[in-house]
Amino acid sequence: MSSRFQVKTNRLHLPKMKPSLAFFLLLSTNSFCQDRVQELLNPFQDSLMNYGLVALVDDGAKKESGAVGWASEDNPISIDNRFCIGSVTKMYTATLVLKLQELGQMNIQDPISKYIEHHAFIDGEITVKQLLNHTSGLMDISDAKLANIALLEPDKDYNDAYLLSLITAIDFDRGTKYAYSNTNYFLLRKIIEKITDNPYRDVLTELIIDPLQLASTFPYHSNEIEGLAHPILGDQDLHEISKTATNRISVGIGNIVSDANDVNTFLRALFIDKTILNEESLSQMTNFQRHGKTKIGLGVFEESFGGKTVYGHTGRAISYIAYAHVDVESGTSYVLLCNNANDPYIDEAIENVCE
Repeated sequence: MSSRFQVKTNRLHLPKMKPSLAFFLLLSTNSFCQDRVQELLNPFQDSLMNYGLVALVDDGAKKESGAVGWASEDNPISIDNRFCIGSVTKMYTATLVLKLQELGQMNIQDPISKYIEHHAFIDGEITVKQLLNHTSGLMDISDAKLANIALLEPDKDYNDAYLLSLITAIDFDRGTKYAYSNTNYFLLRKIIEKITDNPYRDVLTELIIDPLQLASTFPYHSNEIEGLAHPILGDQDLHEISKTATNRISVGIGNIVSDANDVNTFLRALFIDKTILNEESLSQMTNFQRHGKTKIGLGVFEESFGGKTVYGHTGRAISYIAYAHVDVESGTSYVLLCNNANDPYIDEAIENVCE
């Protein structure tokens, strides 16, 4: 196989989806059993004055979904609305890296100096794996201050050179501890683009969106996406000012837009039906290492929700919240999406839905 990933001109052939996944892809939202999840969300309805919350539970035999609140000022929210899924994006990015490893185009044990240009505050001996599991020691460039600047100056050119210039310190020696850093996934995005000679969005589309027929998943955030729930901060609608700067800053980190059904399809394809990655790659992804209270694999965490042990990731971006998790033991997947990152009810909703 060529060492260069090529979009369109040399399409990659992924394993065929198992019948159960193909079946779920054919289900329409009208066939969902909504009663139980909807009943669990209904108590929040009167508290959600200008934003909304959707939830989906899929145990492999049936899907249950519910929605309460608002997608925008005059539009009630529905299970079909689309949301920025924030750092849930990192699961997709990690999947792309492991897929490229399967295709023989890289190895997660490679030092990043093989792909990333010299930088005074980037240790070239950091491995791709250490980026994936946040043990690189790289400072986090994508903090709240940068997000605020991006919203205030949406037309600023937040290119890679600018983002690299924000790396001005090494927090700790590589491999010695864990610290969550968006910088890791900024560099992983650059590595993906270096290896494939294609933009991240094209690689994501070729390896995940198209094979899984994710019609409501977009590689980038844009307020021009139809059905996008408006991001809400307090009483402010950020829809008109949120599309440009945060889009460029968050590529590969936290900018994918999707709906609950598509996120669920991805989760089940990855962890339940196992049609995206091979057994070895999935084993690497879910080889969780404990760092204090955190158990992290490669782009995925092991957590406890509703008394269940689940695999997945959470996300907060602009003013969205996303929870995407799978109880592998029972084969049940859970997706909750909200268009207000300061929602005080989300944790209670998660506990209710995941009970």
